[in-house]
Amino acid sequence: MFIGDNPQAHRLLKAFHRFRRLDLSKLTPSAFKPSEVRLMFIILRGMELDERGVTVSELSAMMEVASPTVTPLVRSLEEHGLVLRYNDKEDRRAVRVKLTEQGLDQIREIARKRSAQIQELVEYLGEEKSRQLIELLEQVYEYVEEQLNTKKSQE
Repeated sequence: MFIGDNPQAHRLLKAFHRFRRLDLSKLTPSAFKPSEVRLMFIILRGMELDERGVTVSELSAMMEVASPTVTPLVRSLEEHGLVLRYNDKEDRRAVRVKLTEQGLDQIREIARKRSAQIQELVEYLGEEKSRQLIELLEQVYEYVEEQLNTKKSQE
């Protein structure tokens, strides 16, 4: 085997692969693509910071993608009446995006469903195992982040 003879390493790798293949977006069915739902949550976060909304360039930075990737997603949400796109009054070159009332309703419903699913998982695992899982996932994240930072600094 490529990762040696450690059975725990094999199980861990298999678990990571199984999660990668899962389409978690199917847990909370929505009429919208996962990328559109993610964008709506990011727009909501931006609106919490600035009531005028968020610029397309800010959205692309928050999503860590290029602006041309964000534009079709915004357009699709706009066609569904979920976002409003407009020129900033102070800087006419800047295009701002806000959730409409319909968009806010959609995102609240999706958030409610996700919250209920997480609560079901906590009930399924129990409080102690849930706490352990959280701590382990945080440790995994820290480890991977540290490895990536080390690799980046060596380049």
